[in-house]
Amino acid sequence: MTRVLGSIALGLIAAGCATGQSYEGERLGADEVARISGDFRVTAGVPVTVILRKVDDYELGVGERSVEVLPGKHQLLVDCRIAETSSVTRLSIEAEVYAGERYRLVAETGPGLRECASVYLETVD
Repeated sequence: MTRVLGSIALGLIAAGCATGQSYEGERLGADEVARISGDFRVTAGVPVTVILRKVDDYELGVGERSVEVLPGKHQLLVDCRIAETSSVTRLSIEAEVYAGERYRLVAETGPGLRECASVYLETVD
């Protein structure tokens, strides 16, 4: 039984590694698009999780935690989960991104890690 549950957990984690494409047409090169990433949907005790739900009209699937977008301004829909309080805050964020850059969503929490005050994009090196 433990082996089965472990296999399921590994499958869910691997499924969260997919990257979506929010624009139409063939996939462009990494230097022509920006990549925005949220956290894995399945976590093991992480106190704060930021899940990327939607970019403009593109809804991320269960197996997607990142999306490639064209440079420019985009509207992001994110869920910020606080494990200690089991709370989820849904936020809409407008962000401008640049070609060739990689970004990740970062949460700012309130006192005592009990609430999600805001979420912003941070450039990944």
